[in-house]
Amino acid sequence: MILLSLGKRMVNVQIKKPVIIIGAPRSGTSLLLTVLSNSKELWSQYRETIDIWERFYSFSEIEFKNDQLTESDLNTSNKEFLLNEFHKFTFNNYYLGSFVRQYSLNNEVLLDFIGQENLIFKSLFVQNYRIIEKSPKTCFRIPFINKLFPDCKFIFLKRDGRSNINSLIEGWKRSEKYRRKEVKNWSFILPPEWENYRKHSVEEIAAFQWAESNKAAMNSLNSIEDKRKYILKYEDLIENPAKYIKEMADFIDIPLCSGLNKFSKKLPEVNYISKPDKEKWKKNIHLIEKTYPVIEPVMKEMGYLLK
Repeated sequence: MILLSLGKRMVNVQIKKPVIIIGAPRSGTSLLLTVLSNSKELWSQYRETIDIWERFYSFSEIEFKNDQLTESDLNTSNKEFLLNEFHKFTFNNYYLGSFVRQYSLNNEVLLDFIGQENLIFKSLFVQNYRIIEKSPKTCFRIPFINKLFPDCKFIFLKRDGRSNINSLIEGWKRSEKYRRKEVKNWSFILPPEWENYRKHSVEEIAAFQWAESNKAAMNSLNSIEDKRKYILKYEDLIENPAKYIKEMADFIDIPLCSGLNKFSKKLPEVNYISKPDKEKWKKNIHLIEKTYPVIEPVMKEMGYLLK
């Protein structure tokens, strides 16, 4: 719960049972966010919450070393700030979310105006609501998120390491899109000890990012009770969207509305670099095979086998 100051009036606004999507970068979490954000039960940014976390670090004055955040990084002050950011910049309308993404992220005056108006709207008409949040960085922040939202539910999306690493390799080659602001010449996530991979090949970095994301997620989820976590393979979602969208809706306790049903028949194509194809990783098989010693034990733990 957070008290928002609107003039001289203090209003209670509370986020309840948020849905947290986690998974390695390029594992399909953007697809999952797009699908589930079509439920009117869930407020969303309709994109990865990069800007919210940038402002959080700036406010908290936490020294940035990597993407990991622990329970000890959350205190009363920055918790209130972070909750307020979610209140300001989660919406229940795709077009409004898209407008913010396209036109206001680089305009602080406009962004602040939209955020304040959203606070007023929620305080008057919403008060208690649910959000959906996704970021691959959250693989390294589960204890932090669990402290922030003790009643949240986690959806962990897994993907075959070979396909996932291939997509990461493609993304590294388009580094201008996925470049990190915090450090030079780096794309996607920054796991602990990322500095040791500065001079490694792209395939080695991609394998490291994939393996560390999934290991961190699995290790942290071990401490989360079963009723608050749902684990899904990307390949299963692609093969049978109707079944798994229904399962996820039941898990997070939302109705199977028309917005979700439309994707039960055909999933959207979201954030892809090259046309989706389950065998396209073989184009880079000469690179990916080099990573097998790193990824094979993690794949086995995730329920995948190298054939």
